[in-house]
Formats: sequence, structure tokens, C-alpha cells
Amino acid sequence: MTEISDTNLQPKPRRKRWRRRKVPISTEQNISAEILKRMDEAAAAVDTNQSPPKSKSSCPLFSMTFQRYKIDLSTSCTKAETEQRHKRRVQQGIITKLVKTNTNDKSSTSDERRLDKDNNPLNVMNGLLKGVASALPKDDTRARKSVESMYPGEKVRWISSIEELDVDVDLYACAAFWRMASDITQQQNSDQQMWYLALSETTESVARNLCDVLNWYAEYTKGKEDNQVILHAELDSKSETVPVVRFTVTTKIKIDQDQQNEVQKQRQQLPTADDTEKRTKAWVQRLLVELGICPFTKSSTESGHGLRDLSVPVADIMYRHSDALSGSSNDVYLLMADAWLAISDMIKARPTGVSSILLSAPGYDDNFKLWAGQIFSMLETCVGAVQAEEMVGVVCFHPQYATPDGKSFPGFGHMHSLPRLKKWYKEHFTSSSEQLEPSPLTDNEIAAGGAWQRRTPHAVINVLRAEQLEAAEGRRSTGELYERNVRVITSVGLEKLAEDLKQEQCL
Repeated sequence: MTEISDTNLQPKPRRKRWRRRKVPISTEQNISAEILKRMDEAAAAVDTNQSPPKSKSSCPLFSMTFQRYKIDLSTSCTKAETEQRHKRRVQQGIITKLVKTNTNDKSSTSDERRLDKDNNPLNVMNGLLKGVASALPKDDTRARKSVESMYPGEKVRWISSIEELDVDVDLYACAAFWRMASDITQQQNSDQQMWYLALSETTESVARNLCDVLNWYAEYTKGKEDNQVILHAELDSKSETVPVVRFTVTTKIKIDQDQQNEVQKQRQQLPTADDTEKRTKAWVQRLLVELGICPFTKSSTESGHGLRDLSVPVADIMYRHSDALSGSSNDVYLLMADAWLAISDMIKARPTGVSSILLSAPGYDDNFKLWAGQIFSMLETCVGAVQAEEMVGVVCFHPQYATPDGKSFPGFGHMHSLPRLKKWYKEHFTSSSEQLEPSPLTDNEIAAGGAWQRRTPHAVINVLRAEQLEAAEGRRSTGELYERNVRVITSVGLEKLAEDLKQEQCL
């Protein structure tokens, strides 16, 4: 029963109350196994004339406890290395310092608050520095021959960005590392046991950190699949000038032709890159633009709107695609390679070229636990492994997304927890309500309001620029925004949201 406030005790005409939509189980197809289990328990209680479980408020249908996966890195970059890396990125224009302004002064139009790539002298100087850095002669022929001579008859892959302009060498090395791991595990019938990757431009600490992430995943999944290739990575001691990673296949599984054909068939059945881009764009237009869930996205092709005075330009959204399959542990390496190549390309394009990334991986649509757990833990740890925190942030989206219930920390990149959303809703509900105040939302509805902000047609890795995140946090009131978004989501109706998402998945 709805509680009656003091103001409603005064005699006045009876008003029609706003009613919340109930969630028909038949329309909620895209939910996790955990949520389905809770719904079944509630239905069983009704069938036996028992009271519904009292966990409705403490454990809502649209929230869940996230298992926290912690990946420890054995190496910390030295202060000198960190400073040198930061200086290089600033000189290349990879890292830009935001213009500090009074964000409450909406009327200011001073030159210091404008972003003009052609006329701003700071940007011109930055471009000169970047040009000088790019023009420096690069010749790694001697180093390459020296390294290759240490491994006669062995498979050595040399990674260098000589032919790439304006690329960040650490991100480039990260993408190459995961591509190598993917290539090795895809060649499952090869008799070769050791492979070598020479990362000519990054540091030993970065290379060792990447090995830690791969070894954590290999150890975690060891013995969980019959057709898994167990891969181990470590720095090789032979090379003293260039970091060389030695990949060792410790468990070799022979895959017959029928099994290979089955995997290939599964890949062919996945939506194409064009399909996922079309569907994700429709979702962006519906949820972020039309419903205004993201105040800094005004179209399905660009983002960063309203932040120009903070040196954040409006730029393209990069749509990417991965054919990785969740049914194979080995395909996680393929997904990581696709993700880090996209991140490297975004950084290379600079803030004026690409604002953010939406990478779809439809092969993970039915495995939210893996996607939100190990996958995003590895992505998050890799950001730290290459010291990219001041450059990018990764955000989790999925068709089965559930709001964290606050009992554990799921890691960065997830929706705010239910307790925090409830706190913001309570703080801002009265002041933001319309003339006819609706009944206060239940815990389950607040959780749904958080979950549906992250439910995309396919599993999606969203990559945002750190400077854009910083500017957005300074410009908006986070509590007011999320309270407003929860109200908007629930006012649409959960049945309608499920229907719209299903239609987008069929585009």
C-alpha cells in the first residue's frame, strides 16, 4: 500500500495515482540466470500461496552480487619510467590538459574557454612537438638482427611502430601481445611449443605486467574445458636490450577437422560487423539521444557535445566488432586483441578524430557472468598494466546487464550500486518530481532503472577518453543525472524497454 504524506491529509479532490508497470516474465528474455532463478522462486511462492520472499527489497530481480576478480601485477613502473612515459604522451598530443573553467558560468564566451584547433597557439605548439617526435629517425634494423640471432630456428615476431604515425607504443605493444596469444591458440594443431614476441619500443615492466594478466587467466581457466590450450608467458632472459616475451604452450590439444568446422560455423552464425553497428547505433539513438540518458551524446555518430569550452571536441563514435566466442576460453585472447587494437586506433586518431569506442562482441551475448567478471577485470587491469589510466576508461554494457547490489565491488566501468542509486533517488526525488508526484520507486524498480541504462543489443565494450570523463564529471551533477535517468527509464515501462531492445536485436 502506498504511504500517504502529510500534505495528502488535507481534503481535496481524489487524484489518479501513477502506477508502475509490472514486469511480465514472458517479455524479460534477456536476463541472467541469477535473475531467472529469483523470478522462479517468487513464482513458486505464489503457486503455493506463500508470501513472496522478503528479499524483494534487499535482493531485487534487476540487481545481483558481482564476484570480484583481482589480478595482481608483479611489477610496478619506476617513477622515472612513469614520468618519461607521461612526457612522451604529452609531447605527442596523446594526453591533453583540460581547460579549467568555472563550469557554473554558462554565459562566459572568453577566448580561453573556446576550443579552436586552427588558432589556439597551445594546440599549434603541441602539433609542432608531435611533428618533431614523429620526424625523428627510427632505425631498428640492427636491434632486430641482434634479437633474431639469439633465437636461431625459433619463431620470433618483431613488433615496431616505425610504419605507424602518432601511435602510442605501449598500447601498440599491448594489442600485439594479445594478437600473438590469439594466433598461437588458434593454431592448435601446430607442433611448435614456444613462440617469441619482441616488443621493441615498450619497457620490461609493461611486458611483464601483460604476462601477469595472461597467466592469471590461464591459471583461472585451467582444466575447465576439454579443448583449451594452456598458454604461459614470461620475459625471456636472453635479450637484455629489447623486452622479449616467451609464450609456452603447456597443454596441447589436438582438434580434429570436424571440431574446427564447428567453430567456424559458429563464427559464421554470428551477426556481422555491419549488423552490430546498425543495431548499436539504433540503441544509442533511442536510449542515449532520445531519452537523454547521456547528456553529452546528441547523435548516434558523434559524442562529446556540450564540453567544447573544456577543450573536449565533438568527435566520431568508433564502432568496432569482434568475432570472439564465449564458448571457447582461447577466444578471450582474440577479444582482448580486437579491443586493444581499437583502443590504440582511437588514441592514434586524437580527440578531434574519435571521441569514444563501442565494440560489439555478439559471441558473449549469453554469458553475462564471464563478460562482467573475468573479461572486464582483464581489461581494467590491462589499462593499469600500460599506465593508460590518464588516457582511457572502459565501461561495461550487455543485453543481460544487472545493477550491482553493493555487496561487492565489481570494478570500475560498471553501473553505480543499488545503495548509491537509492541514496541519489531519495536526495533528489522530491525536488525533481512533476506536479503529480508518482509513488516512490521500489528497490527493484530503481535497480531496473540502473540495469536498463546498460542493456545493449549485444555485449559491448565502451571506451571513453579520460579527459572527456573528467570534463563530464565536472560539468554534471552525478546524483541528479542518475536520479533523473532512473525515473525516465521506469516511466517508459520495462515491458516497452524489453520490446524495443528485441526489435533492435533483429535489425
